[in-house]
Amino acid sequence: MIQRPERQSAAQKAVFTTVTVIAWLFWVFLWLPLVTLGAWAFGLRNAWVQLHVNRLGDGGDISIVFICALVCALVFTSWSGYNYRRFAGKQKRRGNLPVGVAETAAAIGATTDDALRMQGHRRAVVSVAQDGFMTVDDAR
Repeated sequence: MIQRPERQSAAQKAVFTTVTVIAWLFWVFLWLPLVTLGAWAFGLRNAWVQLHVNRLGDGGDISIVFICALVCALVFTSWSGYNYRRFAGKQKRRGNLPVGVAETAAAIGATTDDALRMQGHRRAVVSVAQDGFMTVDDAR
């Protein structure tokens, strides 16, 4: 197993990508009989025969299905266009106001010195006294 892919050469990456794509295509190919069985079970072939093959003269039913599909496509395309025009280029969230060390210390019930110690280290061992205030036992 390669633990550091950035050390691979371009040729190794290309070979690995090609082998992966071929394996995925073969895996999908193995599922085709089951997909076909599912399509038959859900009546897709029967729907095709009833809507198109048996009605070659007027084509009325397939036209209705086509019109419904076109209307659905237009509705969803218009809705996505509306949302794009409404939200494109806008900031998704409002920014938070910065909170100072003193406010943070007051919110967690610690002293400003303890808050500065916790902020300056990656890990801190904190204990809570009976009165609910925090103290920093160890900061590393």
